[in-house]
Amino acid sequence: MKISETQQKILTVGKREFLDKGFKDASLRKIVAEAGFTKGAFYGYYPDKAALFEALVSDAADGLTEQFKSAQDAHFDLIFENETAKSRELSTKYLLYFVNYIYDYFEEFKLIICCSEGTKYSDYIHELVELDVSRTEKYYTLLKDKGKIAGSVSHELHHMITSAYFTAVFETVVHDMTREQAIEYIKELAIFFNSGWDGLLKLI
Repeated sequence: MKISETQQKILTVGKREFLDKGFKDASLRKIVAEAGFTKGAFYGYYPDKAALFEALVSDAADGLTEQFKSAQDAHFDLIFENETAKSRELSTKYLLYFVNYIYDYFEEFKLIICCSEGTKYSDYIHELVELDVSRTEKYYTLLKDKGKIAGSVSHELHHMITSAYFTAVFETVVHDMTREQAIEYIKELAIFFNSGWDGLLKLI
């Protein structure tokens, strides 16, 4: 959908204010004033400050979530291709793809990870963790039924490890790493966590 010049100005100023102050402390009055429009003009596009924040981040956030789902589907495909031993390798490949996606929308993810308190996006990492744990546990169940995995992990530990992993991944955004720094960091992170998983669950 085409965005009007007025709407684009509001989005640009809003993003700058949210990045500077965070959602909770951002001033709608200041956004409107700096954009050079009236509150009436603003409300013609967005019902409130939260709607403006969502307009700035929703496409990037939803896009990453959908890519996680596609990656999980690809892991299930490994079962039918009898290639489940490549699961860790596939996870690392997708993780590097995700990082590049995050850096394509760096400011949007900076808003989500660092500036979203008070919005529904404040739980974004937690929601990704819940999605990953839920789908992965179904994957592990299928692997066990087919004798393709040895070992076990409790739901509680699985959730804690995954939460730590996702939090560590998004530290790239928190600490404003360059894309190149982030990619090298993620490669090392994947080695560390994959080694831990191999100690708990051995893929066959």
